[in-house]
Amino acid sequence: MKKTPGPLLYIGQPHLTPIQPVMQKIAKAESEGEIIEEVKQEAEEKQLTPPVQKKEEKSGDGRLKPFREMSITEKVVYLAERRIPVPCRFEWSGPAVRGVIQSFDETYVWILDEESHTPVQVPIADIVYIRLAGT
Repeated sequence: MKKTPGPLLYIGQPHLTPIQPVMQKIAKAESEGEIIEEVKQEAEEKQLTPPVQKKEEKSGDGRLKPFREMSITEKVVYLAERRIPVPCRFEWSGPAVRGVIQSFDETYVWILDEESHTPVQVPIADIVYIRLAGT
């Protein structure tokens, strides 16, 4: 039986050789005793190494902590370093301010107020709560 050729892609069809993919590779162990010893040695090395300590702002797998678990200072740094400004509501001992972080330093945060479009200086230590807009 002759295999029928597939559809022609264009008039001057080139001759393409069919490719046979390799679906499985065979691997053989030299001896089972050597493999078992290697596995035991690796297990002992893992037990001897101390656990990796986590960074404060990131969890163990490299992801950021959830926003609700961050401290006020971590939230300010996170929101200020974002490329796209995120509107938030900042609650502190003075009147609550809704706006975007314009800049910050070690002691103060400058927030661009949405209503008056003027920067408001707020001490970081006085901020009680930062709520993301829409939550």
